[in-house]
This record gives sequence, C-alpha cells and structure tokens, in this order.
Amino acid sequence: MLTICFRAFTSTGSVTTADHVSQNTDQARLAVQQLDRQIRSGNILYDPGKEGLQADGVTPDPVAVANGIFPGLSMRVYTQANGSQRCVQWRVTNGTLQSRSWSQSWSVDGDVTSWHNVAEHIVNTSANPAFALDPSSGFANRLINVRILVNADPAHQKTVEIDASIAGRNTEYGYDSSTCSSAPPA
Repeated sequence: MLTICFRAFTSTGSVTTADHVSQNTDQARLAVQQLDRQIRSGNILYDPGKEGLQADGVTPDPVAVANGIFPGLSMRVYTQANGSQRCVQWRVTNGTLQSRSWSQSWSVDGDVTSWHNVAEHIVNTSANPAFALDPSSGFANRLINVRILVNADPAHQKTVEIDASIAGRNTEYGYDSSTCSSAPPA
C-alpha cells in the first residue's frame, strides 16, 4: 500500500522559485522511492519512535545521539531489497537524508557501508518527524508513515511535503526480531 501526496506552494511569477520547488520535489520523490523499495522488501520494521533510545524506550542513548540517530528522524529495516538480506538504516541529519546498510554478522565480517546522502535540504525536525510506525492495530507493525519535508530556501519559499504510507512484507514470522537491533557505530 503506497499513498503519496504532493504539496508545493510557490510565489507567483518567479522562475527561480519554481525551479527550487521542482528541485525540492525531485529530492523528496527520490527519497520516498528509495524508502519505498527498502520498506516494501522489509521483513522486520523497527519502530522509528524508539530509534536513538535505550532499551527502556525513554532515555536517549548517548552513542546513538552522538551519531545523529533520533526518534522519528531515523528508522531501521531488515530487508531483502536487491536480492540480499541487509539491515538498512536511514537518518535525517544536518538537512540531509542519509542511509547505510550492514550484514547480519557485521561485528564479525565488518560488512558495513558508510552513510551516503539520498536527499538534501530536508527540514524535518523532532517536532515534524520523518518516520512513524502506524499505530493502527490492523497493520500489525507493518506500516511506516513517511513524511519528507524539503526546502532549499526556507526564507523565500514554502516547503515541499511528500507523505507516504508504506507497508512492509507480511513475513515477520520466523525472523528473529533482534536481527538488526545491534547497529554498528556510525
């Protein structure tokens, strides 16, 4: 299930503003396309509202915070996208949406990619989170709500917003829910 809504507001008569809005929309669309592929192939979706928190679900984890991992601005998925089983993590940090991945046995084989930029000019904050697990009981923790806010020039233009509800695979059975719980340091 994928629902995407585009909202773009521009000042009339400005080619530059229209160009910025177009660039913002392209950035947000690219980000959502990549997220969609990873989440749809996801066997285990971790609650983005608990990212960057210690096991108690309330106390910030100092290592995660130091690495730019915050509730609602980060998410993890155990996915089979592109034919391989990987842990994939996303984060919004310093105006950039980034992702990285690692193998299930990263602590032994060292198979961890570095963070790479997916989209720029992201203006999500903790007050406007990018990722949330849908609380509807009918989805059994299989639906992630994604809200990407992009604005290259906040002083002069409105923010582009793309909303998507993306469902992961309904194959959680048989997968160890702790598969990606140990994330490598950033």
